[in-house]
Amino acid sequence: MVEDSIEAQAGEHAAHAPRVAIAMRSHNDIDTIRGTLEMVARQGYRNFRLWNFDSSSCDGTLEVIREYNDPARIHQNDPKSYNPGRVLSHAVATIGAEADIIVFLNSDATPERDDWLERLIAPLAAPDVGAVFGRQTPRADCRELFRKDTERAFGDGKASAGWVHFFSMANAAARREVLARYPFETAVQYSEDIEWSYRLRRAGLRIVYVPEAAAMHSHNYTLAQSYKRQFGEGKAEAWIFRNGELDMSLLRYMVMPTGMEVLRDLAWALRERSLEAALHSVPLRVTQKWGRWRGLRAGLGAGLAPGDGHGKGEHSHGEA
Repeated sequence: MVEDSIEAQAGEHAAHAPRVAIAMRSHNDIDTIRGTLEMVARQGYRNFRLWNFDSSSCDGTLEVIREYNDPARIHQNDPKSYNPGRVLSHAVATIGAEADIIVFLNSDATPERDDWLERLIAPLAAPDVGAVFGRQTPRADCRELFRKDTERAFGDGKASAGWVHFFSMANAAARREVLARYPFETAVQYSEDIEWSYRLRRAGLRIVYVPEAAAMHSHNYTLAQSYKRQFGEGKAEAWIFRNGELDMSLLRYMVMPTGMEVLRDLAWALRERSLEAALHSVPLRVTQKWGRWRGLRAGLGAGLAPGDGHGKGEHSHGEA
């Protein structure tokens, strides 16, 4: 471990500042984790400790983590039996009473500023705020349509404010007592952050988006990866919105959203003069929406039938 570790740098705690634990999940993120750890180390808010929860990385990620953190706060889990709700619950239980606030930061979500942490946790001072999440911005190598999606989902927050629900645990935080009262669900393999934060909203707690607390986080999914992810999220939606918050008909759930997204893509491609985006649109959107529809049907077929009524608006989203 480097002599001036993150823990050593954060040693002098301000008595009036909430105690913060940063729970960082990782799995083979060697391309990004050092930059993320460096930005965590540079934070002006000092009353924090870093906790690492790694899924048995084999690409050097774990060795980098050991440079920045004490072995007592580095934990590993088996990726073969990975369940996000279980891992998040384990993180909360492991950190325990050592923190007033727990920040969840993926190792491939790199804070952009040295006041990221201070800005992210600030709204949690209000007792009616259940959770906060920060902006995500595309990395330099992000493909055009994934950049569009990231900017639309996050950005100034106006677009996602009109959706049924939106949240991402890749760059988020909550008070420990809220996490203890509302544990993470293990019945879903995807969108655990959507399920959890939506449950908080239904309990009357506010979810606050903090665009000033930005972190670089994007993925260039292949069509096969896009299908797999959307299938998982569609299956999860059958559970999360089982009381009828979404119109789950073929027309409103798949056909219309596919056409609307393609039209948005083409308008965006024209403005950006991006041939790549125009050519990528139809294959990507058909793959995504078909995968989500098939996942939804699989979830409903497993007995997760929705209640009466239909919601309006776009689907929820987890990580962009």
